[in-house]
Parts: sequence; structure tokens; C-alpha cells
Amino acid sequence: SENLLILTEILTRQGYLTRQAINGQAALNSIRKDPPALILLDIMMPGLDGYEVCRQLKRAEPSRDIPVIFISALADALDKVRAFQAGGVDYVTKPFQVEEVVSRVQTHLNLRNLQKHLQLQNLQLQQEIIERKQAEETLQHRNRELSLLNRLSHRFSSSLELDDVFT
Repeated sequence: SENLLILTEILTRQGYLTRQAINGQAALNSIRKDPPALILLDIMMPGLDGYEVCRQLKRAEPSRDIPVIFISALADALDKVRAFQAGGVDYVTKPFQVEEVVSRVQTHLNLRNLQKHLQLQNLQLQQEIIERKQAEETLQHRNRELSLLNRLSHRFSSSLELDDVFT
């Protein structure tokens, strides 16, 4: 559609790499093959509508966390609610303002990057916790060994005669 061409041109000029799909099934296939950083999705598409495409994306592991922004001529509040219930993160009505779409794309890409960064930090922290627990267990084991050796040496030394110790 004309809106899709305009949107593609705008985002390309902003430095984004874009892909287009002619229908819902083509979009799903393209996303499964090479998951994008963000998805702009129209509700009214041939075959699968945007709601169903989004629901399927949110059920699949590789695409679950990809932000989906709905772009639609449907401006009714119920349509927007359905879009959010399907898993969308934002909703822009047609005719759209270029600056608004670019701003929303930038915002959601930034949020997704922050989310990925936090997930990575959480994984690193979990690994550090595991390593510290292992080190703590090793130290406790060594402390038990040293305590046992200390008790044995006290018993051994207390049982020796003074002359035997000097000898």
C-alpha cells in the first residue's frame, strides 16, 4: 500500500533497515526466518489480520520479546484495546504523522535495547551468585578440614610426653 511505501521510505532515510511483507503469513515467515528488532504491523491485512499475527508472534520464543507497534486506520478504542491484548506495545492511527512514527520507533527500540541489557546483566549476576556459592561451599569444606586437623593436632600433642616431644 501507499502508506507502507511512505513508511518504508521514511524509516530508511532515518537509517533503519526495513523489510516488507504483503500479508500476515508472509510477515510471520519473514520474522521466523530473521527476527527483526521491531515490528510495525497493520491490523487490516489479507489472510491473517494483524491481531492474529501478533498473537502468533507472542506465542513463539524467538519473536516473543520483539516490540510490535500497530499502525491502522481503525481508531476505535476497542480496536486499540484488542491490539494491546494481542501483545502490541503501541498503536498509531492513520493517517500518521512522520515525526510521531519515527519517535515511537526510536522509543521502543531504545526500550528493547535497555531490556536486553538488563537481561544480560541479570544473567551475569546469576552466574556470579552461582560462582560465589561454589566458592563459599569450598571455603566451608576447607574450614571443616582445618578444624579437624587442628583438633587432631591438639589431641596428638596433648598425648605426648614432654621428653618425647623434645626427642
